[in-house]
Amino acid sequence: MNLRRFYPLNQLPQQRQIWSWISFDVANQSFTLIINTLLFSIFFSVVVVQNDAIDDRWWALTYGSSMLLTALLSPLAGAVADARAWKKRLLIASGLMCGIFTCGLGFIPPGQIWLAVLLYVPANFAFSIGENFLASFLPGLSRQDQMGRVSGFSWACAYAAALLLLILTAGAMLALKLETPDHWRPFFVFAGLWFIAFSIPTMLWLREPDVEPQAPTGQNVLTAGFSRLADTIRHTSRQRDLAILLFASLFYGTAMSVVIFFASKLAVEYGFNQVALVLFVAVITVSGIIGTIIPMLFQDRFGHRRSTIFFLLVWLFTTLGFAYYAHLHNVHAASGATHVFPTWPLWLIGNLLGFGLGSLGSANRAFVGYLAPPERTAETFGMWGLMWKLSAIMTFPFAWMKDTVGTAAALLLLGGFIIIGLILTLMVNERRGHAVANGNIEH
Repeated sequence: MNLRRFYPLNQLPQQRQIWSWISFDVANQSFTLIINTLLFSIFFSVVVVQNDAIDDRWWALTYGSSMLLTALLSPLAGAVADARAWKKRLLIASGLMCGIFTCGLGFIPPGQIWLAVLLYVPANFAFSIGENFLASFLPGLSRQDQMGRVSGFSWACAYAAALLLLILTAGAMLALKLETPDHWRPFFVFAGLWFIAFSIPTMLWLREPDVEPQAPTGQNVLTAGFSRLADTIRHTSRQRDLAILLFASLFYGTAMSVVIFFASKLAVEYGFNQVALVLFVAVITVSGIIGTIIPMLFQDRFGHRRSTIFFLLVWLFTTLGFAYYAHLHNVHAASGATHVFPTWPLWLIGNLLGFGLGSLGSANRAFVGYLAPPERTAETFGMWGLMWKLSAIMTFPFAWMKDTVGTAAALLLLGGFIIIGLILTLMVNERRGHAVANGNIEH
């Protein structure tokens, strides 16, 4: 039996290029999982701040400032990368910067809030802006009709790496008795070293896309970057379908950010202990792997717009179901009932959330790549990065609603964001947007 026919990237050219690109997707999973999703927010609250009255505010300010910095600089950094043909060097610089500062998180003494802030903000900034540079390579690594497959396969590899990291983390917690937050520092050092190690194949073998630098003669980097950025904004405004898609990404990206940054807190809120929490994140991760398979196999044939709409409907259904569960939980708690409220619906919700996280993330990256002008990929993904980072900042209304009104109301607000993103996606004309990007028609 020929097993190669089951390999999703079979017969695609540039195999070493693609795998060196995927390696960076694997590298940054250590920061996504160990730092942002699972451990560091709890370590920050319990070990660093040590004050329940202000820990959430400090974490919100720390995380929010790093994302605001990324949002402000993403379009300019993308413009500079295109103007100087610096995509690879900026990608590698972001990976090394994130890895080094992440290792530093393992040496934060108790109570040193400002040291934690000064280490986490540049680490998260480097991680976040690196995602933009990484995505900008996608159009050059695959044909237009293969983007969903390549993006989905890379996303699946990243989720598999996250699952491996989760197993290693849980195993180390149990075997080495590292179960309390003050013992988690080795995990942060490990996350940084993992990032650096898996960036090495990218550093060695990924090539700068074969596009001529377009910096005007006699301009320095910043001047050329701002000039290019202004031109990009004008150019994007003429690409109506790309602009609508980027704006839609702002709204449904908020839903994904909530899952990444609030999944652990929500699980603990509904009675999960430490072991159940790790298993819950594992469920989300496995479902994410399954979710990436769908766009990998079908998106290029089914269509980017229709695929995105389907995944948005899954997210909307899941969010409303979660809101109803939260409402029933509140009613149960208010009634004074002595029996334990069932947690099994959360496992179903977790599976659907993980499926949506993998499928929608992969599909969106491929959709933007499909509508991006070939000579402006870094700039386009810089604007894409701006929307996704602003969507992370938009988790603050969710957090405020959760604290003041309750989780059920906050999830309904989140459902409203998804509906807006869905309506905007329905307005995108996929064929027209692709034709405009490639200069075949003018708006």
